[in-house]
Amino acid sequence: MKSAPATDVDPRIARTRGLVIGATAELLVEQGFERVTIEAIAERSGVARSTIYRNWPDRADLFVAGFERLCAFGEIPDLGSLTAELRVLGEELATGLASAAWGQALPSLIGAAAHDPALVVAQRSLSDRSRRLVASVFRRAAARGEISRDADPGELAELFAAGFFFRKLMSHAPIDEAFVERQIARVVRTATN
Repeated sequence: MKSAPATDVDPRIARTRGLVIGATAELLVEQGFERVTIEAIAERSGVARSTIYRNWPDRADLFVAGFERLCAFGEIPDLGSLTAELRVLGEELATGLASAAWGQALPSLIGAAAHDPALVVAQRSLSDRSRRLVASVFRRAAARGEISRDADPGELAELFAAGFFFRKLMSHAPIDEAFVERQIARVVRTATN
């Protein structure tokens, strides 16, 4: 049986789902993935636990929906230059990892995924989506002739993002403007050689 398109969802159901996802997002930032419970989500949202379980039988799906609410990433605009587009992306990553809600919740997602196979799948899905977004910048650069058409956009996306996430999660070194510029230069050098 096929589910109804999102536009056919009863407004009351959409409102309830929105309340639950919003409460989940808030709690993920405040408490982390491992400490958030369905009971806490029910209390915060004002929605009955039974309704939450009916809509999200797998709590990992609810947690992903909450985390996605925090990650309002959009397409990087075509600025006509790989460097300009990477600068926009780098600034968004730097700001997000330092101070956005998703940057605050990210370490707990990674920690919880180490013990929860459902969250590993969810984390991989989120990562793949982000990777495709960054790879689109490199695809455009290849189409403009700025980098080789043989360059792998996915690998370049990983190379660009890796330094940001390493600094956030491992070294705790600052992700400042100087770092962003160095990361852009490294990746552009790699992409054009």
